[in-house]
Amino acid sequence: MTSSGASVVSALRGSIPTEKIHLHVSGYKTCGFFQRAVNVMSSISTLFPSRLQVTEHSFSTRDEYRSWLLEGPDAFRATSSDARALKHSSSPFVWIGDRAGGSPGGVSIKTFVGGHDDSISWARNLMSPAPDSSGAVAEMIPDNYIAGKYDYDLLVVGGGSGGLAASKEAAKLGARVAVLDFVKPSPAGASWGLGGTCVNVGCIPKKLYHRAAISRESFASDAESFGLGGAAPPPTDWKTLRTNIQNYIRGLNFKYRVSLRDADVTYKNNLGEFVDAHTMKLTDKKGRESSVTFGRCLVATGGRPTPLSCPGGELAVSSDDIFSLESSPGKTLCVGASYISLECAGFLAGLGLEVSVAVRSILLRGFDRECAEKIGEFMEDTGVKFRRGVVPTKLEKTAGGQIAVTFDNGSSGTYDTVLVAIGRTGDTGKLGLENAGIKPSEKNGKISAKFEQTSASNIYCIGDVMEG
Repeated sequence: MTSSGASVVSALRGSIPTEKIHLHVSGYKTCGFFQRAVNVMSSISTLFPSRLQVTEHSFSTRDEYRSWLLEGPDAFRATSSDARALKHSSSPFVWIGDRAGGSPGGVSIKTFVGGHDDSISWARNLMSPAPDSSGAVAEMIPDNYIAGKYDYDLLVVGGGSGGLAASKEAAKLGARVAVLDFVKPSPAGASWGLGGTCVNVGCIPKKLYHRAAISRESFASDAESFGLGGAAPPPTDWKTLRTNIQNYIRGLNFKYRVSLRDADVTYKNNLGEFVDAHTMKLTDKKGRESSVTFGRCLVATGGRPTPLSCPGGELAVSSDDIFSLESSPGKTLCVGASYISLECAGFLAGLGLEVSVAVRSILLRGFDRECAEKIGEFMEDTGVKFRRGVVPTKLEKTAGGQIAVTFDNGSSGTYDTVLVAIGRTGDTGKLGLENAGIKPSEKNGKISAKFEQTSASNIYCIGDVMEG
């Protein structure tokens, strides 16, 4: 990019006007650089239609384009006073006009952007965060930390991804650090080891179950092409699959404990409850109590699945339970249209189970609508059934051990397993935050913070337990 081109990009960066930008891209059809510039700009316009509108001026041949741009008294580039525009002779030629549409020469050059490279740089800078020109500096409230006064410089509550990473980094800097991690069993009785949601009941087991489902489906679809006959999908041995995945996760739990030891971080398998802003009561699995003091505390307890509140809701399981069920879930109803619900529905169906999804309103709220609907269509094509516009109002056990579900539209269904994935709540219920002067959200149990600092200046929070 030329130095003058860089100055244009620099001037535009962080100062894009709030009114819509009318961008014009001209070039000839067979020019790859022109096509790439059009594709990039059009993609940004699709994402931000109120900020950018793109007009494409496409010429059939290179000679046509050059004639329009360069030749004669009406050469388009001659209408600009920008020295860069007057020298530009390649495709594309990109400029900002005062309006959209019009013939190739019908919209004057308000600002010359450049050719391919300058245009891509302009687009990249357009999408970059603008620097703060206010002069404001992020300031945290002094937490009055005093080295050596307490049992630990930093006490981390929660042994998930955030808590483990923070504890080890603090220890590298010379702090005396302890990590508390105590998994309260789910209502259905599931519990797990060190590592948090992602490792134990989230990303890791989910991907492994998906891998099993993909392997099963791939074998059936590819067998005939590889001369293996018209093979049906093989049956799933749930117990073997579950055992192998759980054993793999236990190996990760052990490695996390070793990594804490190697980092000189103290690990305590205790449930913590604040006594005050510098004291934590600890309770082990046998109910024995002790206490520790700390200069600073980091709350990284994450969240837990929000339960179903209708009568019989306790009969349902959640994502905390599904990966460790002793036997196959069988015919399953997934309640909710979040990505957790759809992910679980996807791998269960891929493993050969009959799966339905109860959708209150739309799939994947907050995600791109076209993508969300395509996901729904694909899932339907692969056998997942959707019950749309319904909410369970009652669950009850049948004589045969199944779960009868009644929906708010009067319909009903019977399932072997009901999996609820309707949201997550901050795991703060037993932390005693009020004893430290912190009030979690009544709506979702999460903690409000500014720069990860709570209303108690020496207590911080990160991850899913933090509001916002």
